[in-house]
Amino acid sequence: MNNVVVYWLMLVYLLSGACSLIDQVVWLRLLKLSLGNTVYASCVVVSVFMAGLALGALLMGRFSDRIEHRLKLYAFIEVLITIVAVCSPWMLQLADEFYVWLYRAWQPTHGVILLVQVVVSAAILLLPTVLMGTTLPLLSRFVTSIEAESGRLVGRLYALNTLGAAAGCFLAGFLLIRTIGVMGTLYTAAALNLLVAAGGFTLHLVSRKDAVEASETRGADPASKRVVNTGFVLLGIGFFLSGLLSIGYELLWMRSVVFSMGAYTYVFSAILTVYLVGNVVGVGIGARIVPRLKNPAAGFAVTLSLLGLCGVLYAPWLNFCVHSFPPAAWNWSDPYGLMVGLPPMLSRPLIQNLLLCLVPSVLMGVGFPMALQAWVNHAGRIGWSTGTAYGTNTVGAVIGGILTGFVLIPALGMQRSIILLGVVGVWAAAALWLRFPGRRHAAVRFALPGIAAVVTVIGFVTPPDLYARVIAATIYMEDCDLVDVKEGIVTTASLHQNRKTGARFLCTSGNRVAGDSNCYRADQKMLGHLPVLLNKDARSVLSVGFGSGESTACLSFHGIERIACVEIAPEVLEFSLKYFNHINLGDQLHDKVDMIIMDAKNYLHLTETRYDAIVNDCTSTRNFAENASLFTREYFENARHRLNEGGLFMSWMDGHGTEAEPVQHSIMGTMMEVFPYVTLWYPMTDPGSFFVIVGSLSPQRVPLAHLELELTRPQVANSLAEINIRNAVDLLTCYVGDEQDLKRVITDHRTNSDYFPFVEFYQGESPAGKEAMRTFLQSVRSGSIERHIDWGEMPPSQQDEWLSRLRAASKVSDQILLAATAQTYAERIELAIAGLADAPDNVTLLELRSDAETQLLSRAFERLEQGDHLTAVKTLRRLRDIAPESAAVKTLRARIGAAGHSE
Repeated sequence: MNNVVVYWLMLVYLLSGACSLIDQVVWLRLLKLSLGNTVYASCVVVSVFMAGLALGALLMGRFSDRIEHRLKLYAFIEVLITIVAVCSPWMLQLADEFYVWLYRAWQPTHGVILLVQVVVSAAILLLPTVLMGTTLPLLSRFVTSIEAESGRLVGRLYALNTLGAAAGCFLAGFLLIRTIGVMGTLYTAAALNLLVAAGGFTLHLVSRKDAVEASETRGADPASKRVVNTGFVLLGIGFFLSGLLSIGYELLWMRSVVFSMGAYTYVFSAILTVYLVGNVVGVGIGARIVPRLKNPAAGFAVTLSLLGLCGVLYAPWLNFCVHSFPPAAWNWSDPYGLMVGLPPMLSRPLIQNLLLCLVPSVLMGVGFPMALQAWVNHAGRIGWSTGTAYGTNTVGAVIGGILTGFVLIPALGMQRSIILLGVVGVWAAAALWLRFPGRRHAAVRFALPGIAAVVTVIGFVTPPDLYARVIAATIYMEDCDLVDVKEGIVTTASLHQNRKTGARFLCTSGNRVAGDSNCYRADQKMLGHLPVLLNKDARSVLSVGFGSGESTACLSFHGIERIACVEIAPEVLEFSLKYFNHINLGDQLHDKVDMIIMDAKNYLHLTETRYDAIVNDCTSTRNFAENASLFTREYFENARHRLNEGGLFMSWMDGHGTEAEPVQHSIMGTMMEVFPYVTLWYPMTDPGSFFVIVGSLSPQRVPLAHLELELTRPQVANSLAEINIRNAVDLLTCYVGDEQDLKRVITDHRTNSDYFPFVEFYQGESPAGKEAMRTFLQSVRSGSIERHIDWGEMPPSQQDEWLSRLRAASKVSDQILLAATAQTYAERIELAIAGLADAPDNVTLLELRSDAETQLLSRAFERLEQGDHLTAVKTLRRLRDIAPESAAVKTLRARIGAAGHSE
């Protein structure tokens, strides 16, 4: 066989691997449009992808040794893959229409509809993945001229295909979807696939004569007899466990690194890229080693043992990295230029994952050609052996994904799960080592069983709280302790408590989502009260995201007929009822709220129930990548269709905490594309770092009489008083502007769409910040609130008086905004004092001043304890210049004097 043909075929198969992974990434995004952002969507794509590869490999393995024109068949298969892949969005759309009809016609439980979605989606994706699986045994039989070289040649073929997969994953996850969209990415893969098919057919024409001559020379595969014994079974088990460990490790890596790296989309792309690159390197190493091995099965046992050891040591290694490297080093942004041209958001997760996952990824690849050569030596028939071995390995991967995600993590947690997988791996390696002893000394023969015993002991004595320590170290909240952790199928929930104040904070996958401190309760209350206060006809409200549960409690205070809440993670609900029952409905929750454990995107798409208000209480649109889909044009459109006449859709938006300005403009601009009427609100009475944006299909009018009536309800009044809203004037000072005001500022934006996502792929890291938020609010804010007030039967003379009070309060709120967004505590005190000159009794200004003085005193006291009295004296002088009669001045002067220093 012409070696040039083999080399060109390797290049063709590399491109084929890239196409396969690009298709997989696209299918995952398409499937999430139907199933929502659940672990089930990911599981379906990954499991079906691996199962299809396995089934295709097993089927082709039965026939590849007898096929004459293998490259011609390969080209035809690649054309079929292209056709089916391009048709997959249309097929998934048809299936989606069936789901909607089924859900609305038969009203099945959420579990039943999810099962139907999983089964139908899996059936649609099975055909292209089976076709992809047939290619390796088909080409492996083509490139192997003699059995002695099968491990090396097939290993090289597998390595290049995996290298292509890594490139495809990197391109799709880091570049293509961001620049040309989901469908553009799919069509790019289709074009490459046609190029692959053309290359395969061209090589068929070039090599046809050589293939015929070689066929006449060799005839049938000389090792045509299959041998089934304990060695054959153990090798099969080894292949199976290798696949199981590989995918199990990958899923556990993904769950473990979100706390230290974040849960944004580039982190997951980086993990898969590093995983595939490591496999490529490993297969390359293994392919070079295997010709020199007299006992390749023993070599496979060694690599499997080392892979198991990596699982047992992973939690200690992760804990060591997080605790031993200072934050600046752990967030190292490629100082040596290894990732030239990549911004930190892309380069950092790649480098960190190389540190955490490269070694086990390489070991996964090293063992493959060794195991394959051992299988061929033992069973014969290269094509059949390759297909069966690859299929067995892939079946293990399928089961590993399902077992790890749905059984091990919920039952054992991340740390115990990866240790268990590691221990299973080392004992399987020990069994292989004993079954294929070769010519070894007795002591060497029992080396791996001894190592397995030691590794088991290490796993048993490893402190069980290492993962909890990682969570505590990476979710940094000053003076806070980790109280509880719950690892579920969807997310890992953690509960943290401040040692000084007792305030509690709820986190999911490393992102703070709720709490009972003042900094969280303003948005929870605004989202719980605004839907009813702004819509006098509100009778039913849907809340998306449970959080601490305070928003649903606030809704219940208004006595509306129906409250529904969609929450994707049951762990969040469990923790909230356990730790936040003092601010939520507690035991009364299920009597007053219809809780729906389901992805909100999926629910709004399937249901035909309509609401008077829909509240989008979802945070961290970039740091928690899956939340970004709840801010797309398609999601907003689904929400619009689920609103009754006069209904309101409102959403939480980050003001300056994590989101960059282009992201904010994208979300607001996208929402204005869907809802012709929009208003923006900000809690001026209790300034924070969030906005509430409200959209509707009809002009928004604030029903003044209804609003004042609702504020007479004791529970409503008491709840809003905690954020300094005591009357209708206070509430309306929180109004910022409407769609006309926003369009004056947002003159250009990128639409955030399911098919052309912008928010989760935006690469800028700098958040807008307090100063940018202040500038934005000042630019948008106008007197347009006056044209939105529904005066009812109020006479004009009272309207004028009421407007006069509102204008005076709005002027004070301007000063509140300046003080709340001040860059330093001293500046905040100065601005608060200036505002108090016009409104001496304003509670918000008094709180801002008091908090700033407390923070300055605390820092000055810390400096005194450290012996830095000069800084403390400077602070005293600054305070004395700003507020000479302040109690803070007297307190600090006394403390400096007690420490033996003078001013």
